Amino acid sequence: MKSPDSGQGFFLCADPWRQQAYQTAHATRRDRLLTSPHFSSAVVTAVRNLAIQQAVYVPLGAMLALIAFAFTVPGYHPLSQHLSELGLMPGLPAKAVQVGAVVSGSAIIVFSLALLAQSRRFALTVLTSTLFGVSMVSNGVFTTGSPLHGLYGIGIFSILTPLLFLAELGPAASTRMAWIARAISLLGMAYLWLMLSGFDPEPYRGLTQRIALLPAFGWYTFAALELRRSRV
Repeated sequence: MKSPDSGQGFFLCADPWRQQAYQTAHATRRDRLLTSPHFSSAVVTAVRNLAIQQAVYVPLGAMLALIAFAFTVPGYHPLSQHLSELGLMPGLPAKAVQVGAVVSGSAIIVFSLALLAQSRRFALTVLTSTLFGVSMVSNGVFTTGSPLHGLYGIGIFSILTPLLFLAELGPAASTRMAWIARAISLLGMAYLWLMLSGFDPEPYRGLTQRIALLPAFGWYTFAALELRRSRV
């Protein structure tokens, strides 16, 4: 057993005053880093970029998962039934459509807010995109048949989102985005016309809905990639 004055304690524990001074200096440098405007700006930028980049995968991914799941539900006919009709079924199908709608809608809202934080030039894009995201969340919260399902059809403003984004992006827009934005908006208008005119064929209502949904949600993938490319 070592005696108290053997010197072992000195090597196991540094000089307490020197150790305290080191800790104080280290804490001071850390506090300066955390409170630095450059550090705060870097964190905000990283969070904003992450909020935009998640749109590459989440909105479209949630819809693809829900569409794929619908093919496994007994008694449900994907070609003739809308996705929202899963919400009228008991158990897992109802939960699946709720989760899918809320996840995709929330991802769209997050993307929209991040886009506004990036630049106020996208104000109109953010408005119509946020309305679409909110309507999707309401699709998950309220079942089909309720006027709050889709918030009285407010999601139709999403038809304008690609065109507004293209206009607000301006000269920074790529040729690919110019074609994609126009095509997706036209497809959205065509589907809206089919529903309002009554020409949407009843045996294939589910199919036409899916044909319209995939580009509408896929646009967010293209938009997030376009922002990464253009570095606006």
